[in-house]
Amino acid sequence: MKKIIFLAALSLVFVFSLSVLAYDHTITREPLTDDEMQKVIELGSEWFKNAQEKDGHFKYEYMPYWDRYTDDDNVVRQAGALYELGEILVRDGNDSLGLKDTVESAIEYAVENSRSGEFGGRSFKCLARDEKKCTLGGSSLAFIGVLDYVTAYPDEELEYRGLIDGYKEYFLAMNLEDAGVRDAYYFDGSQTVKESSFSNGEVFLALVRYYVYSGDEEVKMVINGLFDYFNEIYRAEWDNNFYLWGMAAIKDLYASDPSDEYFDFVKDYTDWRMQKYMIKRSSGHNYCAYSEGVISAYSVLEDSHGSEDYLEEIDFWLAKSRDLQVTATTTLKYKYSDTKPYILRVKDLNRAVGGFLTDQKEPTQRIDFTQHCLSGYLQKLVDVNGVEL
Repeated sequence: MKKIIFLAALSLVFVFSLSVLAYDHTITREPLTDDEMQKVIELGSEWFKNAQEKDGHFKYEYMPYWDRYTDDDNVVRQAGALYELGEILVRDGNDSLGLKDTVESAIEYAVENSRSGEFGGRSFKCLARDEKKCTLGGSSLAFIGVLDYVTAYPDEELEYRGLIDGYKEYFLAMNLEDAGVRDAYYFDGSQTVKESSFSNGEVFLALVRYYVYSGDEEVKMVINGLFDYFNEIYRAEWDNNFYLWGMAAIKDLYASDPSDEYFDFVKDYTDWRMQKYMIKRSSGHNYCAYSEGVISAYSVLEDSHGSEDYLEEIDFWLAKSRDLQVTATTTLKYKYSDTKPYILRVKDLNRAVGGFLTDQKEPTQRIDFTQHCLSGYLQKLVDVNGVEL
């Protein structure tokens, strides 16, 4: 049964227990403890391991109360899963969560789905979205996952040197002079200058991570040009989609170069972003991608005047989002039109526990929502609170 048909029917016959409140500043949550955040990360890591198939591919979306996987998939989100598991692995010095094999398999899946191309005098490798084109965003996220892996395990660097260099050349080939980056590479040669705010942010982060890894000055010059461009166009009209990845990139830049330009961009952008979410505190939707960006921004803003407001926002959303993580005791209340309510329970604990729901009204678990959620808890626990995994 197709997902869209199933969920449409679901919205008609099920009534979910969800309290909807009007927003005011009294909607608060107690911050999670370090132990609670650690548990969230442990459960989420296990969920990813259980969602991975033998070839390294992750099953994309699971319906835990019906024990079904949908037929949806997305190669960018496959790369996003690799990205986040690499982020955990590189912070988990002893691999206490047992993710090394999972990350290796995900990298091999990316290798198998990489293709070669040539543009602007550069030969490169990229992650193919389909037979027609390579995705810039997916290539960027997979690339960071590989960098994380070889940072955690330097002895493996030689094996993946060609892949790393090939992807880096792709990003440089797609860079537009005095602008952002091309959104994709088309194998038939019909290249465009179309940009995507998602891809702009993702490749910006990939290049920053490569510069941190290698010290490549050519890449640093590209990064500087991209920041100047982003600082201009996104100040002219702040953009929802660039924010998450842009904040992650500037977090890393600011760590070695705490410039006023970086700080002002992050503060003004984050203030705008938080203002838009003031009315969403009573929502049952998964907003982990939003809070993930704010947590990245906090690493720049934490010593500034008023930083307690950013911290309160972070603590609220981490506590609220945990309600969407499925546990062994999570239930769903529903009823058919005129019958007594029933309680649905998780069908398969191994498949369900640890993944995050898309929404309290859309009880599916997707790898991208779970990826964004884990990133928030990871950054808060390790990067902000200074706790080791």
